[in-house]
Amino acid sequence: MPEVTNRHGGCLFKVTGEQEKQAQKFMLTHDCSCRKDEDGWPYVGAIGGATTFCFTPTGLGDILVVKCTCGAEVNLTDFDSW
Repeated sequence: MPEVTNRHGGCLFKVTGEQEKQAQKFMLTHDCSCRKDEDGWPYVGAIGGATTFCFTPTGLGDILVVKCTCGAEVNLTDFDSW
């Protein structure tokens, strides 16, 4: 998978292919109370929003936490790159 980038508010946040795979696995396999669509993803209406990628910039690197609307979350920070 290619690296995904997004420029937001002057900051550049990157999600590696491996982090994206881990996020998808988390969303499909965690014990979620949300209703699922036919593909197994949490269903939250036409506009989506079931998954939040939270980036926290630090002096060492960016912290990445992926959150589901049910409250479950996983830390996908690449500490090896710090």
